[in-house]
Amino acid sequence: MDDPTDISSKPPKPSGSSDSKSQMQMVLTKMIEEKHTFTYKKLVVPMSMRSVYWKFFGFPATEEGDILTKVKIVCILCKTQIAYNRNTSNLRMHLQNKHNQELVELEASTPVKKPLQSLKDKKVQKKMLKAMHNHHIYTTNIDGTVQIDGDIQFVTDPNISLSSLAEDMSDDMNTPVRVMMKEPSTSNSNVTYLVREEHNSIDEKAVSDAISEFIIIDLQLPEIVEGRGFQRLIATLRSPCEIPSKNKLEEEIIPKVYETFREAVTSTIACNMGEIALSVEEWRSNSGESFVTISMFYQNPGEATLEVKVLSTVHVSQDWGEGQWGSMLDAVMLDWELRIEKITAVVVGTMRNDLVAALSSRGLTVVPCLLNTLQVCAQACFETPEVAVILNKCRTIIGSIANNNAALATMTMQEQLLELEENLMAMDYPKIWTSTYTMLEQMIMRSNIITSIFETVEGFDHEAVELTNDQWKIMQDLVAVLEPFKVTIMTLSEEKMPLISLLKPLLWQLVSSHLKPKPSDSEIAKSFKDSLSEMLLERYADPGVTLLLQIATSLDPRFKQLPYATEEDKTTSIEPIKEMLINMIQQGKCEELDTKSLSPPNKKPRRSGMELLLGDLCSTKVGMPAKEKANLEVVQYQSEPTAALDSCPLQWWSQMSVKCPNMGKLARKYYCVPACCAPASRIPAEAQILHDSRRAALPPHLVNKLLFLHGNHTA
Repeated sequence: MDDPTDISSKPPKPSGSSDSKSQMQMVLTKMIEEKHTFTYKKLVVPMSMRSVYWKFFGFPATEEGDILTKVKIVCILCKTQIAYNRNTSNLRMHLQNKHNQELVELEASTPVKKPLQSLKDKKVQKKMLKAMHNHHIYTTNIDGTVQIDGDIQFVTDPNISLSSLAEDMSDDMNTPVRVMMKEPSTSNSNVTYLVREEHNSIDEKAVSDAISEFIIIDLQLPEIVEGRGFQRLIATLRSPCEIPSKNKLEEEIIPKVYETFREAVTSTIACNMGEIALSVEEWRSNSGESFVTISMFYQNPGEATLEVKVLSTVHVSQDWGEGQWGSMLDAVMLDWELRIEKITAVVVGTMRNDLVAALSSRGLTVVPCLLNTLQVCAQACFETPEVAVILNKCRTIIGSIANNNAALATMTMQEQLLELEENLMAMDYPKIWTSTYTMLEQMIMRSNIITSIFETVEGFDHEAVELTNDQWKIMQDLVAVLEPFKVTIMTLSEEKMPLISLLKPLLWQLVSSHLKPKPSDSEIAKSFKDSLSEMLLERYADPGVTLLLQIATSLDPRFKQLPYATEEDKTTSIEPIKEMLINMIQQGKCEELDTKSLSPPNKKPRRSGMELLLGDLCSTKVGMPAKEKANLEVVQYQSEPTAALDSCPLQWWSQMSVKCPNMGKLARKYYCVPACCAPASRIPAEAQILHDSRRAALPPHLVNKLLFLHGNHTA
């Protein structure tokens, strides 16, 4: 059955016909009884409205300029809605009360009225205006949404009948009836949305740019611009302006910004002549689809910072094998003109063995992302049968207390008495393990309060939600075992960019100290520690990864003495460093010789008298052998004081490169590799949850562009 409020499909009837009026009366009656949301594109003023006061008002209209309703008019200065009473007295009254200065200027610039026209001239003009019914004296573009409530006051002038109003609207019978919104009766003001005058093109672009930037930086969905709350916010904060539509954002603005950014990133990559690292982070959308986001890390010459560029986000299938992963990687490498020999390592935040195999087959060293590794390890603990039952009960308890006023009041009062921070016992976000850890931690701190609530407040199914003493003990053991993981997360987040050189010390500290079972540990705590240690060692057991971590850590001035390493480890890492230095020095000499051979021969300089007499006795040493020079740089580096743990190794090497130039170049090769896929700003739990939830909500057709723009935005 057709919606009686949508009359666009019904053919228009002649103006003034009784059927047309009856139909319109029925439509208006229906609109009074219900609430409706409508969209309009412009505010227009017909040519027949010749009063100067119309300069600041308009009727809602379609994109083609067809008026949707003459029930309300809108002030473009303050966005107030005014009932249209078929005269301009209320227009002038509004200007006098709200915009007196504009009214004075308008009336001062109004030309003197022309002499009265004859009746014949009036008829001619009326016919001309009727023939030009689609032309308007004023037009204000708009792209907003309005809603009307059922109690809307359609007609405020008692001299205007509903039938005459229907007659006015009958010309628009081929379009859906759309009316302006009336504010709740508690407010005296009527509000509409986002209008601008045609000449205000600078404001339009500024608003459009600001909104697109807001979507990019905060990773919002473009349809946010269609929300009433967003439109009200913009209308409140800004003078009349236009909001771009969802379609315009998706089809025009975002693609254009993407192309501009892509050109800049492509140029940056082309200018980069040093080593780089890649990261491949896998994640899932709300619909369960898998994606990988590929980023590039590098260090600009002469700069002591690690830069990152998001390159591509690709939809991947669950059943992809090594061949499909290899094809995808080759396509990305070709698209961005990346050279494999320049890639020091690839950090992967995924458990896909086929992806690792595809990377390894191309001669690349694959390093597991530390953030992903900690997530996998903690999740394994949470998925054990005894812990899974406890987590379900915890979530039920939190939800039950939140929905029970008496329980919530008791919780708040007890938190105040115990001087605990209020409202921290919140439901976890299972995809981020630290949120689950925090949930358990906060519940343990409130264990007595929760037990008291069970005993005193009605409405709880004790068997379903009450935790046993053994379950409380398991929670305490698990939180204690995972606490070093939480400290590791905090350590990573404190770094400006967590580097690969952190991995070896952190892993060694976890495995050799924090995860070593103690005599006082319970059996379940020991099992947690054993399994976590085994998983960590297994994740980084590859010989190529082990060597890379040892070299990177040896080149970190904070850990260069390797206090945790055996003598064998020290030798294993220092020898490759010397070999690489020798090769680097020799290549440097070859390049120097090539440069000299290309330069024109100079005339042999005249020897001085001192050289003629004593030159043979004091012959200078031609040059130090590469091996000796490499050893000298290593000794020089090792003799330097160990840097503070909170210092930045990139900045340390930028100052040290004068003494050890070749080791400085070697350090840059390894310091382009991050410890995890995410930047430090995304490591805290709150930031992880926010980013993951927003990213998961992105539609597939915008995923690549929005994540590219979001990741590469520098503001």
